[in-house]
Amino acid sequence: MRILFCASESPRAPLNGSRLLSWHLCSQLARNHEVTVVALRHPGQDGPPPEGVQLHEIPTAPPWWGRAWGRRLAALALREPVEARRLTAPFLSFLPQLAGRFDVAHVMLGTLAGVASALDVPAVIVPMDAWHLNVEAEASAAAGWVERGWRRAQVHATRRFQASAYRPFARVILVADEDAREVRALDPSLTTETISIGVDTASFAPDDRARSGILFTGVLDTPANEQAAVRLAERIMPLVRSSMPEATLTLVGRSPGPRIRALDATVIADVPDIRPYLWSAGVYACPMESGTGMKYKLLEAMAAGAPAVATPLACQGLTVRDGVELRIVDDDAAFAAALVAALRAPGGLGDAARQYVSARHDWAAVAQAYVAVYRDVADTRN
Repeated sequence: MRILFCASESPRAPLNGSRLLSWHLCSQLARNHEVTVVALRHPGQDGPPPEGVQLHEIPTAPPWWGRAWGRRLAALALREPVEARRLTAPFLSFLPQLAGRFDVAHVMLGTLAGVASALDVPAVIVPMDAWHLNVEAEASAAAGWVERGWRRAQVHATRRFQASAYRPFARVILVADEDAREVRALDPSLTTETISIGVDTASFAPDDRARSGILFTGVLDTPANEQAAVRLAERIMPLVRSSMPEATLTLVGRSPGPRIRALDATVIADVPDIRPYLWSAGVYACPMESGTGMKYKLLEAMAAGAPAVATPLACQGLTVRDGVELRIVDDDAAFAAALVAALRAPGGLGDAARQYVSARHDWAAVAQAYVAVYRDVADTRN
């Protein structure tokens, strides 16, 4: 097939979130299909693109302070998500020159829904999760009445946007059934699919180094991850140390803010490779209380063979079992007890976790699932 892949972030390092999914998915698709990627390249993206793809990049940068507030005021007046118009505009100018070359288009993420008007082939859109729920989390975490009011306005704008913007697409693809239900609730006319995230399990294969301590990873300035890190350090770790005083907590990830750096934990920022930390963790903690989609950080930890303890919300989209692949607990006391138990006697949790990820979240299988949707969508044109 001839696939046009439009992405709001170029599939180049540093890889995280949607960039990571785009990089692996395009790499797999390019083995058997002709893949052309049109993407926005953000400052600092300097890694190699996926092998075998034709990449067209549109340089972009965050607007300077004055223009950013101008865009906010315009978004309030238009009642639309602030980034949607800015991110979509370059595609509307660029895509017409590629007309007539493809069988199907893949658009990633929901912010790019507006590119539908520039596409001349059947298309799918991959928001990954229920966008408005993430905006709600940002609103809840916002400091100050001005910022909180702005974020709440964006919640309404994002809901309104999703209620109509996805309609031109033949399929809307999410990574978890919970998110698919949320999106359909906003627009019941949509046809949704659920396709999981994959993991490069070979690159995460653990070595024989010693394991110790408690680890949490993620982009540390996002509201959901900051909330989880604070909960872990301030509410759960004191309970852990009441029975295991020597227990340590390490937080590893991008962009830790002052709130994170002030926690009673070792904070390691912006590492080039997360795997050594996962390979040496005595237990991986994922005490998520908010957020959407599948937790890629948890899948990475499981692929690295780390025993894991997670909340039910952190496990959405996964078919894991408590006490088999990991421990699934919710309240602070139970979470702390599970962490202590895993540190003292990890058992086979890490091995079972890695086996689960290898069997259920292989990138080749994920790519096959996307191709099946592409073929179904492309057939509607004939």
